[in-house]
Amino acid sequence: MAGFYVISDISDRPMRKLPTSSLTAAIGDLLELTAGATTWAKTTSTTDHFTRKAIVMETATSSSSILCMELTGTEEVVCDATAAGNTAHNGDRMALTDENAVNNSGSDVTGQAVAFLQTGIVGTTKVKGYVLTGSGVDPDA
Repeated sequence: MAGFYVISDISDRPMRKLPTSSLTAAIGDLLELTAGATTWAKTTSTTDHFTRKAIVMETATSSSSILCMELTGTEEVVCDATAAGNTAHNGDRMALTDENAVNNSGSDVTGQAVAFLQTGIVGTTKVKGYVLTGSGVDPDA
């Protein structure tokens, strides 16, 4: 399975249809809702830690709404990584590369464009941890 998927959760998270704009998505894609937006979009390498985020739970083609699990930040997830997993990176904050993977470059990302906190590795090409979520409002604005 590619993309993001929840492996443990301390809260009961229901799934629901979220509004999108002609979005094509696969199960496991990570979406975000930025401040002022009315539709959800795929995350990118510039996704910020404070945007609301959700994992796609159904395959969709040019859809105006997609079944998703909105995240609160308490869910432990597994996702693809751009480099081999390394336990020395546990505790590092990481930027995303796209809607399916994190950039586990080996350095702690301290800027706004960070969306994942690594807590462990799964095999050689996946990492586990927490997707960083927020209210969608830039705390520095």
